[in-house]
Amino acid sequence: MKQIFVIILIISFAACFAAEEQILDFRLENISGKYQKLSELQQDGLVIIDFWASWCDPCLNALPKMNELHKKYDDVTVIAVNLDKPRDRSKAVSHIKSNRFEFVTLFDPTSNVAKQFNVTGIPRTLIIDPKGEIIYDHTGYQRGDEKHYEAAIIQWQKTACESKQKDEKIEK
Repeated sequence: MKQIFVIILIISFAACFAAEEQILDFRLENISGKYQKLSELQQDGLVIIDFWASWCDPCLNALPKMNELHKKYDDVTVIAVNLDKPRDRSKAVSHIKSNRFEFVTLFDPTSNVAKQFNVTGIPRTLIIDPKGEIIYDHTGYQRGDEKHYEAAIIQWQKTACESKQKDEKIEK
């Protein structure tokens, strides 16, 4: 219990000191060959953007955990942005399909979106709130990192719930 409290506390402090920069919308091709915009996927919840490549072992280890988060939280959309070159796209598609991942997979073969987010290492995981602010930013993956992602989600849900309750009291 202490460990969860400490994690939530750390994330709360990190969120307070993180630059509240608004992200720019982007449009990328999905696994079905159709284009999707970030703004279409944001809706009313959090978006987790995970930049990855098929040749990156830590990336491949993180993807099952991303899928678990996607399935566990109705108000969270996971977007796995693949950075493979076009010639390697089939490896990425095969990995996603063979593992039956349910999150959204988008392709950034020119790394233009990755450059927009200043991705210098992968996997790079960003959690973005509905206002488009980055509330969590992490590069790399080690087993257990998903607990930090989940703590950020829980903290956001708690804050969103408290805010909604305040708004409802004001309306009455």
